Amino acid sequence: MADAAADVEAIRLERAMVRYDSARTASPEDAEAHGRFATVASYFSLHAEAARAWERALELEPGDSAAWEGYIHDLRWAGIFETDRRYGEKILRVLPEALRHAPDRPVIYDEAEEAASDLGQLEAYGAILAEVEAMRPDDQILLHALGSLRLQLANQEEGDRNQTVMDSIGAVLDALAAEAEGDPNVDAPLLYRLAAGYDFGLLRREEDADRWLERLEAAPDHGVLADELRYWDLAFDWQDALYGDGGDGEGDRWDEVSRIVAEGLKSKQLGERAAWFARRYATVQAEVMASLDPEPPSSEVSYPRIAAEPPGPTLDPEVAESLFTAVMEEIQWQDGVYGSRLNTLLYFGIRPEIVLEKAVAMEEALRADRPGYLYAGDRGQERETSRKSFIDQARVIQARALTQLGEIDAAGALLDELATESRRSWTLAEYGRHLLREDRPAEALDAFVEATAFRGWYRQAAVETAAAIGLSEEDVEERLAVRGPVVERELEQRELGRRIEREAPEFAIADQNGIEWRLSDLEGKIVVLKFWATWCGPCIEEFPHFVEMLKTYEDDEEVVFLTVATAGSPRDRVAAQIEEGGFTFPVLFDEQGLALDYEILGYPTTLYLDQAGLIQFKRERFEESGYEEGVARRIDALRRQ
Repeated sequence: MADAAADVEAIRLERAMVRYDSARTASPEDAEAHGRFATVASYFSLHAEAARAWERALELEPGDSAAWEGYIHDLRWAGIFETDRRYGEKILRVLPEALRHAPDRPVIYDEAEEAASDLGQLEAYGAILAEVEAMRPDDQILLHALGSLRLQLANQEEGDRNQTVMDSIGAVLDALAAEAEGDPNVDAPLLYRLAAGYDFGLLRREEDADRWLERLEAAPDHGVLADELRYWDLAFDWQDALYGDGGDGEGDRWDEVSRIVAEGLKSKQLGERAAWFARRYATVQAEVMASLDPEPPSSEVSYPRIAAEPPGPTLDPEVAESLFTAVMEEIQWQDGVYGSRLNTLLYFGIRPEIVLEKAVAMEEALRADRPGYLYAGDRGQERETSRKSFIDQARVIQARALTQLGEIDAAGALLDELATESRRSWTLAEYGRHLLREDRPAEALDAFVEATAFRGWYRQAAVETAAAIGLSEEDVEERLAVRGPVVERELEQRELGRRIEREAPEFAIADQNGIEWRLSDLEGKIVVLKFWATWCGPCIEEFPHFVEMLKTYEDDEEVVFLTVATAGSPRDRVAAQIEEGGFTFPVLFDEQGLALDYEILGYPTTLYLDQAGLIQFKRERFEESGYEEGVARRIDALRRQ
């Protein structure tokens, strides 16, 4: 396993995972090999495989607290990405044993509470904690978890019950803090309870949380208790320093951000280290962009600027090298598709030969479906669609790099192929830029018009290109009026042709007015089912448009609109947001794990169920443009079937 460990140290993580897998196959009784494989598999979001490996490691060494933490974590995330409640149910089954062997691992409590919340089984989780409390009444980590659970349960009640619970928890913590204030020998678990209890996630008393976290980190027996708290404390500090008001000056700002990043990079956990390398890139990029002179306004025809490759200014060599290094360091972590990073380098014309090499490697990895590139929650057609989109992105980057390297014909052939076979707004727009460089503005105009019709933000490029050949903005609008409906039909055909055809799970849930809604009672109707959360900004932005659709269909007895407030949306906040917006539509409270049953991974998500109770269409996120038309198209398609 030494070679695999060396690979981890050198951030060759995929190769390390393969070697650890070989090691555990060769030595099935080696708990360490199973655990190390699980660690890297978890990093690549292969959570189900990681959970099985942790399970085997725990069979061999049941007292390994770190393995219990990894096991619970991967069960939780396997359940999320596979939208399978059985993983969460397993967490509740094994939780008593996990807490017996790993009482000093707060992450176990955090993951178990979230899993119980997703399942609508917080009371069952509470019963487990009560049994543990009977055996360990002075366990400070457990007592913190009990406080967090009390707040979660209070959030499910209407009124100000949650504030009452927060005040009660705060009073207990204040009393404990007063006793511990002058005592230099306070045990780490109590310091943890104070730091975590005052933290943003519970009482949101930041100064108190920071003060007790410092004491916790200084305690000789702190173990892993400070790790999670420190990670998030630094992450929020970084965000404030980078995007805040800049402190006393720009120099101080960048010094502070760099200091925080350097501290964060000391993390030993793979996922956290990868996140800090991503933050280092974001820091360097932000500093570079802040150093540039703003582009002067121009009233002249600017289509050459649209076509320019590279489009950005030339950076000082030292600055360019710093940005290049930050990109390369992040890429080696194989933590998602890195096309945007390569595009940043191309914007400034930095090392196009290396960008080309990395873009080719990215395409090969996506075609081979190697781990670490695609969102782990994507399944089936969604995954294939995402993979194809990112392959196209990699090929566009290759074409841009080839252009900067002077291989214009090769770049043109690639862009021509993409614009023909992968008709997307951005593939068409990149082809338009190439045509401008080839001094073919009339053809470029057609490409930009088509890119705009494909719902892209290229109208201005079309207008400026039209001006270069003596055409007006009105001419562009006329062309869009012709191409727009044609492209919309093409997009509609793509969209409506991808049917899910999965039976919708039954539910019987009361809305905010106490009226019970049962899916089986809606047989024969089209059901538009919107999942949302109080903390989801786009969900709230969508509501006024959703209300307009309700008005459109209010007399239509064939269509029913329902919304589901997901777990983690306190009833009082739901009530406040509904009241503030003056909304009257039915809101069902998901306290049964409905989002898991319906395979909801993000918010807002709207499902369209046909008259037979089959899920046919799924719409994730909120896009204002074409919203009402899109809803109507799906409903009409279900009427016609």
